[in-house]
Amino acid sequence: MASAPRPPRGTATRTTPSDTTAGATPRSPDRPRLITWPAGRSLWRVSRDPDGTAFSPSVVRQNRFSPVFGPDGEVVAAWYGATTEAGAIFESVFHDIRPSDSAPRVLPNQYVNRILAPVVTTRDLVLVDLTSTGLHAIGIARRSIIDSTSGAYPRTIAIAHRLRSAAPDADGFAWVSRAQDTSQCVVLYADPGRAPMPAPSPSRAPPARHWGGLALLRELATAARITVIIPDR
Repeated sequence: MASAPRPPRGTATRTTPSDTTAGATPRSPDRPRLITWPAGRSLWRVSRDPDGTAFSPSVVRQNRFSPVFGPDGEVVAAWYGATTEAGAIFESVFHDIRPSDSAPRVLPNQYVNRILAPVVTTRDLVLVDLTSTGLHAIGIARRSIIDSTSGAYPRTIAIAHRLRSAAPDADGFAWVSRAQDTSQCVVLYADPGRAPMPAPSPSRAPPARHWGGLALLRELATAARITVIIPDR
């Protein structure tokens, strides 16, 4: 029996009923699985931007999937967010705390003057799937790309470049949060000519919130047994 034709190298794929034959498509980062998040989806971001919509073009600090560079060699600004408030906090303020830490604590400079801002997607987002199914599709273990420490960021950024090359029309990536696994995370890229993606949520809190008396931060910290150091007044 003749085998099913394979997509050309560097082609992102979407799963259809006719593609369900086991082993029909080899696992490779050059063939990532794409998913779509609909317009109007609520997301959360912790930053110093009151609206929570600013993309960062910084090359000073490495993150899991940034900085990345376009074909012209220019940096492509990136935006990170989460599907829940808790996810946004754990992926920012609590980012470097591990469950195995014996006495974890958060210092004031890790949260003071930062804002937890809700945003909404302004259009459908096409994303590279880095949840379990998507990781199977590209043949990369979660521990190598999501659960890895900052020491692995040069490698994860290299993978990001490869995925972006394979799926140039994708707006970014989506995955299950390492720090808070009941939330999903997303990174979006502001490539030239790409239509706007997040916008301030109509229900956003006023800028003066600045952690709203630390209530939510303290609640999450207490549940996870993390000490939050309160600044002197």
